[in-house]
Amino acid sequence: MSVICFVSYEIHPTTRGGCGVLIHHAAERLLAAGHDVVLLLDMPEPDFRRFVNHDRGLLPRAQACRAYRVDDLCVGFPYADEEIPYLFQRKSLRFAHALDRVLERERPDFVEFFDYCGAGYYALVRRLFAADRDPPPLGVRLHGSIEILYRFGGGGWVDRDYAVLYGLEHRALELAEAILTPSRTYFERYYRPLYGLDADRVVVSPPPRQQFPSVARRPDPAGPFTILFLGRLSVLKGIEQLVHAAVRLVKRRPDLPFTVELIGHDTDVLPSGQIYGAYLRSLIPGELRYRFVFTGQLPHGEVAARLAHALFAVFPNRVESFCYALHEVYDAGVPVIVNDLPSFADFFRHEDNALVYDGTTEGLLQAMERMIDDGALRERLRRPYAVADAPFGAFYANPRALRPVRAGRPGAPIRPLIVVLDDAAAGGWPATLASLEGQLTLDSTVVRLVPDAPDERETLWWRGRSWHAVDRHGRPLEPSEILTGDALLVLRAGDRLDSGWLERAARALKSRPSLAFAGTWWRANGHPVPLVLDVAPELHPFEQGAAPTRVLLRTDPGRLLADLLDPDMGALGEVAYVWQAIARGGGGVLAPEPSVEVADGGEVLDLGLLKRLVFRYGALLGPRVPLLAATLLDELRAARPRLASAHHVLAPPTPEGWREHAEGVADQLGGRILARIALRRLARRLRG
Repeated sequence: MSVICFVSYEIHPTTRGGCGVLIHHAAERLLAAGHDVVLLLDMPEPDFRRFVNHDRGLLPRAQACRAYRVDDLCVGFPYADEEIPYLFQRKSLRFAHALDRVLERERPDFVEFFDYCGAGYYALVRRLFAADRDPPPLGVRLHGSIEILYRFGGGGWVDRDYAVLYGLEHRALELAEAILTPSRTYFERYYRPLYGLDADRVVVSPPPRQQFPSVARRPDPAGPFTILFLGRLSVLKGIEQLVHAAVRLVKRRPDLPFTVELIGHDTDVLPSGQIYGAYLRSLIPGELRYRFVFTGQLPHGEVAARLAHALFAVFPNRVESFCYALHEVYDAGVPVIVNDLPSFADFFRHEDNALVYDGTTEGLLQAMERMIDDGALRERLRRPYAVADAPFGAFYANPRALRPVRAGRPGAPIRPLIVVLDDAAAGGWPATLASLEGQLTLDSTVVRLVPDAPDERETLWWRGRSWHAVDRHGRPLEPSEILTGDALLVLRAGDRLDSGWLERAARALKSRPSLAFAGTWWRANGHPVPLVLDVAPELHPFEQGAAPTRVLLRTDPGRLLADLLDPDMGALGEVAYVWQAIARGGGGVLAPEPSVEVADGGEVLDLGLLKRLVFRYGALLGPRVPLLAATLLDELRAARPRLASAHHVLAPPTPEGWREHAEGVADQLGGRILARIALRRLARRLRG
């Protein structure tokens, strides 16, 4: 028998949310079949205690269900909240820390994260950097990432926080060892093109569901009857289209005695600040509002009773992963009208077991009139056969890593070229060399670049200025003879690598051949600098300016160092190279540990170069370009008071002040206040 660990913000019936419903139903089935279930829950303590002390007891073999609370396991968490400025970056870090504590006590056969917010990212990254061991496979189940919900369902925000949030989702899915999807078409239409995922890591695993009793009595189409919607009142559910269609239906057939029942809790807030339910009511003429019944959330038994009065149900969802409510209503024998969505395509076929409309209000109205007028059609669509009747499939009985995080095989060592930028005014070369000495191999090459002086020696034009090159012992090197190795590390004199840094970064590059780079966070004056180069590379030059990345960049060996970086990009040439590398093979990873003490070089960022970088290389980041453009607009607007009018340069924040810079920029952006409110609401919703 297996031990399955679920990671979640939610658990039914203690808290709301579809993920919690799935995990509850999964736990019921797994426990009943003899498996053990471990839950790692990020929720307020009162909710956790209520689950542990009461709701868990309703499960079969409740003693085989063990629950842990993230906050209880994060007593030794190394970072204060203010040190990690991005909310869901901090959440993912805490999940990784708590999971390590769980794995000290439990031996699960599989750990399942949810996809939204990228909660599993740092757990996967830490595994990539870890020494050899045999951890349980770590997978991600597709519920509906925040980016997919916003791209295809409406709403959404564009700012720093959401750029990082979307990046966490991308990177967690890219590293996941197994991906569970509710249906094949849902994966193929949404996740495969947006995230570039291969199908060989994907397992079709439909969620289990709670059954409504089959309805026996059917209402008379001459009335009175109801048209039913069941689900959370949310812009993602497309309910305004049902309201528009129903208003038109009433006007066409004023004597037809029907009402529209909207069953579900109302929590959404529109960008205008309006509550979604109030917005829906505003769409209904005053004299017709009695025809629309907003019931709020109802107990399962009361919903079942109301199904008997529903002539049919409508699901006009804009985006969906599975939709429990639809499947439960269908199983009860109520005819359904559904929008033409990828998530429904594998289960519902037009005029076979549902009416599938074309996504337009006119199409929905026509389908509703057909349901009213055609009794034979309604009867034929009353659950003619079961759908999604093999929940979960066989994966949990034999869970496995379909593509391990550490997919590489032992082979030749990584041969790095280490370039140290030594501005004589800054100094610090001895400290940098000392930190390197203990971790260099015979295949390592260290090149020290010092500002050139007028003489007859060959110079290297690199990162926007000319240098003389010397080896670690101070002996002159000819730039035309300096060749790349398997990887490049660019440091500034005064930087210090923690012991073992090179070995760990090289291990990550070897373990995952598709990685563009590997490294760690920085440390400045004893404080962590939590970089987002791995999750939101488009933000890096805005947050760290033209500073060296201090990561181990994968390179093709034998190439002239002078030719590696685009000379037109000047000090941003390294960032341009990173963007190119990501486009060629995939993203990079940063272990969330401040293992590089960085020196402050006081480098300024030329905004002309920044715009040139975006123009020339921004398209390489694919669907992140709109985020990049919006962020650039906001950053330039916020930076305007600090621009030097003569040179149009923006000094990047010092390591100590980078966070104050970020918050200062945030406070100047008009729409960001509303976006922050939305982000906090999202966090509260996920925590119940």
